[in-house]
Amino acid sequence: MHCIFCRSDSTLSKSLEHIMPESIGSKRRLLTLGVVCDQCNNYFARKVEEPILNHPSMRNIRAWHQIPNKKGRIPSLLGYIGGTDIAIGFRRGRDGKLEIEPERLRDKGRVSAEFEEGLPNGFLFPIEMNLPKREMSRFLCKMALETVAETFGKDDVDKVIESKFFDNIRTYARYGNNFAEWPYSERRIYPETTLMRHPDTNDWVPVGFGCTVFTTKHLETLFVFCFYGTEFVINVGGPSIHGYDEWLMNHGHISPMVERLGCRLVTEGEGLLQRHFLHGNFEIRNGLEFDKLHGNCP
Repeated sequence: MHCIFCRSDSTLSKSLEHIMPESIGSKRRLLTLGVVCDQCNNYFARKVEEPILNHPSMRNIRAWHQIPNKKGRIPSLLGYIGGTDIAIGFRRGRDGKLEIEPERLRDKGRVSAEFEEGLPNGFLFPIEMNLPKREMSRFLCKMALETVAETFGKDDVDKVIESKFFDNIRTYARYGNNFAEWPYSERRIYPETTLMRHPDTNDWVPVGFGCTVFTTKHLETLFVFCFYGTEFVINVGGPSIHGYDEWLMNHGHISPMVERLGCRLVTEGEGLLQRHFLHGNFEIRNGLEFDKLHGNCP
């Protein structure tokens, strides 16, 4: 067996590769041992995933939703004292209440002064997506090629390794030295607090995250990743997003991860009582039937 990224012999590799990182809560989407070698697995964890997962845009969402990393630790909320540039961190104590994280305090003298004045402006915790473009594009490319490998399956994964079609994305994800950038689409498709039915318990739970691949009528392969209502899409074949822009126009700007899979967003209540629900089961076969109906598959 050989690695889909560096093509080195990975027969003896022992590390499990999660398509979506464990630190966002992904436990089930695993690749067969050896599809990604130990060296590439370690590289992606340190150099590609960590800069994104620890960026305040994702870190604060993970902290708010109490999503532990692979070591079981829940990240702290990172923010600022209102009206200042003083960075501060909070974590949840055993009683569930927020408490200041001492190691995150900077300029403790200024912090003490602010506390003495009663902190009239409170605390600000940024949760809007403002991820570094290049780092996020490599993060997406890594997940995209792994999702393609998952789609091919264990018996046909050699096709991913041998095909020159995937050379650009594998090189960009692993080394980042063949293109200055790899553009992607980013948009909000439902509120962060949206709920869905858990497939096992049927309880209402946060929608969270998910990813898949789909095709356009030009037979472009696109990868989509959703994280608490923010949708990211890249073109697996090369650094262009024009095909997705056309797909959106042709399909009324629906989402490939929501309406294409047979789901729909329902909003109930008003004002502070307003709640959002995704109804449906995110069935992959619905997406395949959609693609076939609209001439988006081979």
